[in-house]
Amino acid sequence: MNKADGTLFHCCLKQEKIKPQLLSHIGDNPFSDVLIPQKIGIRSTFFNQAHLNRYEKKISEHRELSSKFRSLLAGSSRLTRLQAPDLPLDKITIWNTSANVVAPVLFGYVHWCLIEAQRRGIEKLYFVARDGQILHKISQIICESWRYDIDCRYLYGSRQAWHFPAISKIGETELDWILDNTEFLSVYSACERVNILPAQIEDCLQSFGFEQQHWHKNLPSERRNDLRKLFSEKTISDLIIDTATRYRKETIGYFRQEGLAEHPRFAIVDIGWHGRLQCSLRKLLDSENLTPKDGLIGFYFSLSKRVKVSSNEKLLAYFSDPDTPSSRDSLCQFRALFELFVNADHGGTMSFEKRDDRYAPVLRCKKNVKALNWGLTIQQKAICEFSRYLTKHLDYKDARLQDYLIASEVLLREFIEKPSLKEAEIYGAFKFSEDQAENTWYELAPQYKLIDCLRLLIWDKHPHHNVWIAAAKLRSNAVVRWLLTSNILVFVHRLKRLGSRFLKTISLF
Repeated sequence: MNKADGTLFHCCLKQEKIKPQLLSHIGDNPFSDVLIPQKIGIRSTFFNQAHLNRYEKKISEHRELSSKFRSLLAGSSRLTRLQAPDLPLDKITIWNTSANVVAPVLFGYVHWCLIEAQRRGIEKLYFVARDGQILHKISQIICESWRYDIDCRYLYGSRQAWHFPAISKIGETELDWILDNTEFLSVYSACERVNILPAQIEDCLQSFGFEQQHWHKNLPSERRNDLRKLFSEKTISDLIIDTATRYRKETIGYFRQEGLAEHPRFAIVDIGWHGRLQCSLRKLLDSENLTPKDGLIGFYFSLSKRVKVSSNEKLLAYFSDPDTPSSRDSLCQFRALFELFVNADHGGTMSFEKRDDRYAPVLRCKKNVKALNWGLTIQQKAICEFSRYLTKHLDYKDARLQDYLIASEVLLREFIEKPSLKEAEIYGAFKFSEDQAENTWYELAPQYKLIDCLRLLIWDKHPHHNVWIAAAKLRSNAVVRWLLTSNILVFVHRLKRLGSRFLKTISLF
């Protein structure tokens, strides 16, 4: 008796004493679950969503992962995916991608943070905003389920909120941050980073040829160098330092309020990428003799380099470390994509202020409207659901650190290098700003036009330097897609290199 020859359906009808049209059947086989019951008169529905998708298959079939781990990881992703609420197709894509890619990757990272904290006797972990919002939520789920006795807290911070009040002099390090070579940099945006108005230094600006009508315009490289010289002038540097001193008081007050002065061992958690925030935190704590005697520790998803204030600083990297190169490093060049994975529902932190005997962050905006409209709430909910399922079914002892790293690389490589069209459209259309003042916005994977291809061929210039190129190709029209995927770009690049070498050789004679 089976479904394929219809005998099972006839038996069911006979046993239940009902007519065929009163029976409904759902299954994943087009023949035995759909065609055969329909011939009998039974209403049938084809449903194959319970099949493993491409991400789940890659994990479940990966032989380098332990059998139990790969089974439960793929199963938790599938269960989360199938528990999706009733959502439109674009939001379903966010839910599914979060369940299959984002959640496993971030879960492994947070679990590593907790393991390292426990091993090092660290009592508190501070998850730094805004990247830390979802990481903090994951940590709470893991600590509750797996009984980690670590105080996990969310700490407001940002480049502007920490770098600026940490300024006590204007040297090369400070200028590198103030005039960070982002895609867009204007007089106004540079001044905003140090909380001064261009009008306050109008005479100095004009003496360097920066006229008022151009203050909001993007500066070419030579004018950026001029602005660097201007900010090195004593009049300007003194103004910046005086302003930073006023902001420092509120920042230190917030740190004291949040327990950073209590001197238990603590560490900060941040996604990456250089450790500069940790340096600024160290400078701020040093200014009030609040730095732990063993120095500061930071846990990072990825580091491209280490910036330290002192030798006892510890910057520990999980997925990609500049001191131990690996195949994972290439995936971390897509920083804006990772920052979308850890986006928060509130605006960036600009500074701190005292309100009714409490210190509070001054946010650029209360709600992160762009991210919320895109589907951030859905992303975070799916990540939390996955974390609950995995901690419920997997014992923390049943997975090695290497298992999480292998699984994360497999999933990220599949998503970043081979996105589906829907993934490319939904994630590639998200607009981000690399400028801390959020003056300009770019799509993660912009649709390329012919003019963009020409710029790429002639000047090796993409629309911005954070382009997710695999998704951009899928979003572009057929002609552009062919140009981007053909060997033409490689050929032209090699031709230009040969030409450059030839010109250098000629110049020697």
